[in-house]
Amino acid sequence: MNIKAMVNDFIEKNKDDKKAEFDKILMTSKFPIKGIKTSVLEDFAKGLSKINADVKDIPLDCHEEIILAGMVIGHKKYSNKEKIKDLKYLIPFIDNWASCDMIVPRLKGLEDEREFFESLLQSEHPFAIRVGIVWIMKFMLKKDLKNVVLKLRDVKNTTYYVEMALSWCYAEAFLYDFDFMYKFIETVPRTVVRNRALQKTCESTRITKEQKVEIRKLRSRLLNMQI
Repeated sequence: MNIKAMVNDFIEKNKDDKKAEFDKILMTSKFPIKGIKTSVLEDFAKGLSKINADVKDIPLDCHEEIILAGMVIGHKKYSNKEKIKDLKYLIPFIDNWASCDMIVPRLKGLEDEREFFESLLQSEHPFAIRVGIVWIMKFMLKKDLKNVVLKLRDVKNTTYYVEMALSWCYAEAFLYDFDFMYKFIETVPRTVVRNRALQKTCESTRITKEQKVEIRKLRSRLLNMQI
């Protein structure tokens, strides 16, 4: 069975130039964007996982093939060790927020591999760092919030998509432990991350009106603070 040929045929049959042009407005990638719907990619990924397709047989020549490979890793029934091996192969190809944020939520059942994802926080590759942040947010934040946010505070990378992922994670943390995060956010050493996290928290429909008032007061005070 020629997996590469199957993938190439799938891409040709399902590409959508109109959607591709819209997707290019939302993100940038060094890889061609074909405009394939996420649900269509997911269905094909599930099919590939059922036939035990090797991720390394999937061509990584376009944006959608990278997402497809990540989805196969998520859905395929094989050992965590092999999943991590395939992720190490795939992550260097991830070069935008969309591929990261579509792949990571599908990486369920890897909680025992926390050390690997935390190691990504020290990467020189911004989107590898984002993979680590988003995975930690999705699968570890609720379980171990205080230790998680302390580790995230040590992230040194200052690129836009890393800082936005940090802000997103801190905003989510407010939903789980408002009182702790209210004090902790003052210790976060970047104004842009603190400010965006508080903004996203205030926009959430999952916190109370009273909490939003407190967040606005805190945000106003921290805008005048230098750390």
